[in-house]
Amino acid sequence: MSAVGRADRRAHGRGGPASRVSPRLLIALLGAVQIVSWGSLYYSFSLFVLPLQAEFGWSLTAMNGALTAALMVAGLCAYPVGALIDRHGGRRLMTAGALGAAVLLAGWSTVTSLTGFYLVWIGLGVCMSAVLYEPLFVVLTYHFREHATRAITALTLIAGFASTVFMPLIETLLAYWPWRTVALILAAFNLLCCVPVYAWLLPAPPAIGPTPAAAAPVPAAAHPPALRARLRDPVFCGLTLWFTAYSGTASGLMFQLVPYLKSFAVDNTSLLITVALVGPAQVAGRALLMLAGERGDPVKVGAITTALTPLAVLVLVLAPPALPWLALFAVTFGLANGITTILRGTVPAAWLGHAHFGKTMGLIAAPMMIAAALAPLATAAIWSASDNPQAMQWAVFAFALFGPAGYWLAVGARARRTPD
Repeated sequence: MSAVGRADRRAHGRGGPASRVSPRLLIALLGAVQIVSWGSLYYSFSLFVLPLQAEFGWSLTAMNGALTAALMVAGLCAYPVGALIDRHGGRRLMTAGALGAAVLLAGWSTVTSLTGFYLVWIGLGVCMSAVLYEPLFVVLTYHFREHATRAITALTLIAGFASTVFMPLIETLLAYWPWRTVALILAAFNLLCCVPVYAWLLPAPPAIGPTPAAAAPVPAAAHPPALRARLRDPVFCGLTLWFTAYSGTASGLMFQLVPYLKSFAVDNTSLLITVALVGPAQVAGRALLMLAGERGDPVKVGAITTALTPLAVLVLVLAPPALPWLALFAVTFGLANGITTILRGTVPAAWLGHAHFGKTMGLIAAPMMIAAALAPLATAAIWSASDNPQAMQWAVFAFALFGPAGYWLAVGARARRTPD
C-alpha cells in the first residue's frame, strides 16, 4: 500500500477525515479537476482576447486589466479562505467556488460591456482563491499529515498538464464556435466535473490535532497562532519573500516571453518550441521530486531551485537568441517552476507546523497572487519607459534574486531555533 494510502487508513482509524474513495483515485480526480480549474479560469483568458477585441474593439490593456483585477482579488481573499478551511474544512468552500465559477463563466457569455466583463472577472478572482492550488494544498496537508508531500507532488504532476490540455482545446473550440458558446462549454466543465468531485469526494473537515514530530521539528510553542506573532516569525517572512519572488518572476517572464522573443526576431518555430518546452519541464521536475521520495530533502531541493530561477533569466538575457540557448532557458525555468509549486505546498507545514495552517497559507498566498497580478504591468511599463526589452528582463532578474534571499533567511532562522 502507498504512503498516502497508509495515511488515509490511519486517519480513518482515529476518527479523522477519511475520503470516500481510495487515496490514489482521490488524488487522480482532484488532479483532473485542477486541470479544469486552471484551464478554464487562468489559461483561457489570453485565448479569448482576440475574439473579444474583434467584437467590441476593447484595447488589449483594458482587457488584460480584468485578469489583473481577478488575481488581485484572489490575493485579497487568500487569508479569509484559509481561515474558513481551518474552521470548516475545504469541501463546502471549494464546491461553492467551483459552482460560482460555472455561474460566472456562463454569465461571461452574456457580457456586452467592459464594465460587465470586469465584474465577471472580479467574481472569478474570488472563485480562483477557493479552487486553485493553495486551498487544496491546505486540505491535503490536513488530510495526509506527514505524507502530504507525496500527495501534493502527485496532484501537481497531474495538474501540470492544464495548459497542455486546455489551451489547444479552447483554441480548437474557438475555431468552430463563437466565443460565447465556448464560455458556456467552460462553465459546463466546472459544473459537471469540478462541483461533483469537491462536493462528494473531497475529505471532510479536518480533525486538527498535534503536528507529528517528523513533520514539524520546531515545537508548536515556537509558532503562536496570533496573526501578529506569525508576521514577526523570520521563517514565515523568509518563506513569504521566497514564494512572492517566485510568483512575480514567473508571471513577469511568461506574460512577456513571446513579445520579448519577437523583439529579437526569433523565428516562429523556435518561439513555439521554447514556449512548449516549459510545461513538460515543469512536469519533469515534479516527477523527479516524486521519484526522490523521502530523499528529496526540502532544504537541498530549495537551495537548487531558488538558484535555477535567476539563472534561467540570465540565460535569457545574456545568451544569443538561438534555439539551443532558448531551450536551455525553458528547461531550467520549467524545472524550477514545477518543483517550487510543490515546495510552496509542503514546506510551510514542515517548517511552521500545522496549527492554523489555512491562515498561514492564506498569508503567504496573498502577496504571491498580488505579485503575479502586478508583474505583467510592471514589466510592460519598464519596457515602455526604457524602450529596451533587456532592461525589462534585468528588472525581472533583480526581482528573482529576492527568492534565494527569502529562502536562506528562512533556512537560517529555522536552523537557529531547531535543537541539534
